[in-house]
Amino acid sequence: MNTKHTAKDHQMEREGVAWSDSTADDDFIPHLPKEEFDHRIAAAKKMLAKHGLDAMILFSYDNKYYYGGYRESNIRYSHRWRHCVIVSQEHDPVFVGETVLSNSVRRTTWIRDVRSWSQIKMWRLPMKFIDVLVDALKSIHLADKVIGLEYGPEYVHEVSIDEIREIEHSLPDAKFVSADKVVWEQRMVKTPWEIELMRIACDKAGRVLAKGWRAIRPGLTERDIHRIIWEEYVKEDMYDAIDITNVTLFMCGTDAPGKWRLVSTPFYDRVIKEGDQGFADSGPTYKGYWTDFQRSFYVGKKLPPKLADLSKWGRDAYLNTVKNIVPGMRGCDIFKLAEKETYRQDWNQAVPIDFVGHGIGLLNHEQPWFSPDDVTELKPGMVVCVEMGCFGNDLLYFGNMPEDIYLVTDTGLEKLGIDFPIDVYLCK
Repeated sequence: MNTKHTAKDHQMEREGVAWSDSTADDDFIPHLPKEEFDHRIAAAKKMLAKHGLDAMILFSYDNKYYYGGYRESNIRYSHRWRHCVIVSQEHDPVFVGETVLSNSVRRTTWIRDVRSWSQIKMWRLPMKFIDVLVDALKSIHLADKVIGLEYGPEYVHEVSIDEIREIEHSLPDAKFVSADKVVWEQRMVKTPWEIELMRIACDKAGRVLAKGWRAIRPGLTERDIHRIIWEEYVKEDMYDAIDITNVTLFMCGTDAPGKWRLVSTPFYDRVIKEGDQGFADSGPTYKGYWTDFQRSFYVGKKLPPKLADLSKWGRDAYLNTVKNIVPGMRGCDIFKLAEKETYRQDWNQAVPIDFVGHGIGLLNHEQPWFSPDDVTELKPGMVVCVEMGCFGNDLLYFGNMPEDIYLVTDTGLEKLGIDFPIDVYLCK
């Protein structure tokens, strides 16, 4: 009699060899506590019902972590290791993935319904991801339901457009819609566990970045400064998997005034000179959560008069904006407020980028955006960055653009950021 092999029909079990559960024999080290995992899934089921979705299929790295706790050591863009998490109203979460990922699933996530596939024939598993995914959806009665996919922006995607189309084609009776409203309405407002983790992350990042910025001085290379910062990452356990962030120094050197450039590998060995100026942006990650800070600096014993003005203008515009942000304001309202405070300092100023802040969490740029076109209302529990300042329009002096991280409270913003001056910092 021919027996159809299923995703759970592992060869070692068929041969009579016990396939031990790694939660019993290995370290089970989930970053998400069980209570946090249960809370997120319960909230997701309510959110799905609110927006008229029966389920959502999640491919982005950040969503697989948020809803499943799943973590691994790299980003798998290739189809050879395709995997996803299914979150539905009526069923516990399901992980569908290539069998080589099984150990990471067992070690990092509370999900227990795992459907495996593999192109390695000795495992005697289904050989195509799409077959196992479709079979899983049918088995939990979703073949003719409303299913959300990550169609919008702000995702670190691990699936191709062609594969999305194949999924849609394979389930002709299902209705596929965007899952974005479900995802971001939930992820924008942080849980108490996330807020506490962000506090710890900001505290750690403050020590890392302050040491790096204080190390900037003539005679060192740009690579030297980055090395100091990277070493501090490791000391603070902020060399996170996946570490796809980096503090970046934007420099305007004395050898090329007015030619600001993003420091990248070919330029790391440039020697820092007196008169250099610029700013540092971004920050390290901790347990998957990002930090994002900006501070401006000048290499020398005293700020030139014009730069001293820009330092004060940028600081005051920034502080005046922060103290007037309250829940209920829309992203576009905050942008207009920042514009007004910038012009208040100097009529010739203009906001140089198309936003003055953003959400932060599992990505360093998340919704909401403080931009002219964002009508999202600020709510207590959101964690956001505010970034704005005043700049030298003649391109001789960069200016001052502070950025810090804030928790939205019932009355305004609570700073989670670092204890470091927001004036242009003198590096001597």
